[in-house]
Amino acid sequence: METSVRESYHAGVDCGYGVITLPGTKMSVYSFYIDGLLIDTGSPLLLNDYIPIFMNKPIDQVVLTHYHEDHAGGAKWIQDHLGSPIYIHESSVQTCREPFHYPEYRKLAWGQTESFQANPLPSSFSSRNETWETIHTPGHTEDHVSFYNHDRKALFSGDLYVLTRTKVILAEEDITQTMASLKKSLAYDFEAVYCSHAGYLPNGRKRLTDKLHYLEEVEEKVIRLHESGMEAKSINKELFPKQYPITIVSDGEWDSHHIVTSILRKHQAL
Repeated sequence: METSVRESYHAGVDCGYGVITLPGTKMSVYSFYIDGLLIDTGSPLLLNDYIPIFMNKPIDQVVLTHYHEDHAGGAKWIQDHLGSPIYIHESSVQTCREPFHYPEYRKLAWGQTESFQANPLPSSFSSRNETWETIHTPGHTEDHVSFYNHDRKALFSGDLYVLTRTKVILAEEDITQTMASLKKSLAYDFEAVYCSHAGYLPNGRKRLTDKLHYLEEVEEKVIRLHESGMEAKSINKELFPKQYPITIVSDGEWDSHHIVTSILRKHQAL
């Protein structure tokens, strides 16, 4: 295993690109530093690479897009060594205080997150010279948030985007919530997006719009096939015939099947 963090700068935002290279695969995640504010902290396995960067910056406060290990993995170290206050969506404040439990394959990929003390995110807040708004954007997780910078008209979207044509999601995800969160985010005035896995996207509004349209097309197909008499398993094979390695490695925690079932749950509830 090899790890590294590389810094790049876009419109005054320090983008810390962390990479973990494992046999046959590569895992990557971003943290962003701007105006004394750190957005996400990388994963536990990247911590040693991030520490020199953290120590070289005046981190006034830390905000987390959600509780997953690749975003909150450095929070405990920052709390213990820098004393910076850490904020997360109110629904995960207690979760972060307790031991983190998740599957072994995720521990091998990202490391084991240590529990830490977090504060509930306010709906709006200020960094040194800029103003921010917290946008609750559930879907990937229930606690997921994005951050809108009013001064720069930029969106820090966490895992809301990641890629346009989503093929697999976690069992805990709700793709219909993701669609609603995309619509909610697109109501804001921005072009640039800082994505926690795709990095800086100067054409971010278009990328989020394209993702929303793709998911709307998937939703329409799922409902049409279901109304023609097909069950979820058959719909999944029809729309997503390829099985991705992550589905096997995760024992189904990541699977296209979850896209289909989350759409049908909403449709059947209407």
